Amino acid sequence: MFLFFVAHGIAQDAQFTQFYSSPQYLNPAFTGLTAEHRFVANYRNQWPGVKRAYQTYMAAYDHNFSEVNSGLGICIMQDKIGFAGLSHTQAGINYAYRFTVKKFSEIRAGIGLSYNYKNISYNKLTFNDQLITGSAVSVETNNYQPKHYIDINAGALYNSPKVWLGVAAKHINQPNVSVIGQQERLPLFLGVHGGYRYIIESKGANSSFLTKYVAVSFNYRHQLMHDQLDLGFYYCHLPINVGLWYRGIPFKKYQGKPNNESLAILFGYEVPNKHLRIGYSFDLTISTLGVSNTFGAHELALVYELAQKSKYKSRKVLVTVPKF
Repeated sequence: MFLFFVAHGIAQDAQFTQFYSSPQYLNPAFTGLTAEHRFVANYRNQWPGVKRAYQTYMAAYDHNFSEVNSGLGICIMQDKIGFAGLSHTQAGINYAYRFTVKKFSEIRAGIGLSYNYKNISYNKLTFNDQLITGSAVSVETNNYQPKHYIDINAGALYNSPKVWLGVAAKHINQPNVSVIGQQERLPLFLGVHGGYRYIIESKGANSSFLTKYVAVSFNYRHQLMHDQLDLGFYYCHLPINVGLWYRGIPFKKYQGKPNNESLAILFGYEVPNKHLRIGYSFDLTISTLGVSNTFGAHELALVYELAQKSKYKSRKVLVTVPKF
């Protein structure tokens, strides 16, 4: 009965509260924005109070080829939704090129290409013909086929010690993602993100190693008639990072309801002299859905960088965006 009365469905791309800890997914222009090697792992459990709502896993690696001003990376993500095992698996490759503007600022342009696979675990569903015939397999499964498609993304980033601003476009080719043989084009996704950092304390050559600062940042996303905005700030006093974020657009309403989604609390720790960052965030639901129903959202991020000492020294001050 529910499916009969639904005229259309609305879905969303997977998202991370610690979006700077999933840099290639945020914007391909971030690819290679590190000293040399970078390994990233992310896990998000959204709304655990809603049984098997959304779980997202991601692993990524990128490398800075400083000799040719380029970054190259790979990113693998899987998003699982609902008890029926609806899953979306994505494996992509990203490339970015860096243009030096001044000694400590740059413009980066990036492009990404990904292979995507969508599928449903039909063995977890029971159809009407199975109830009638007692068959273990439904003929309905012949109407649903796994979907394979290619997705194209692109982005640009201005980066400096105090200010950064990036733009990203996903689903540029608007691939058909229908699993039932119809035309269901994935709408163009546009994102703008940036921020400002006030440096309190730094050390090293040219004060390139930042030890204490405050940063404000934003992340805006738009797709068809829907949009979303994250606003927040960080305080960093190495090895500790703390942050507070608000997600929503308070002056805009959807279907007469205020667009307030969540408040996020973030805690990050950088293991001294190990180039390892650990981040945890909790989203407190403030929408009408209620935290007592959703239990919020939990997210964990691990970022490990590896490079020769000479690479760290020559890197200067280009890793300037918030790290969580």
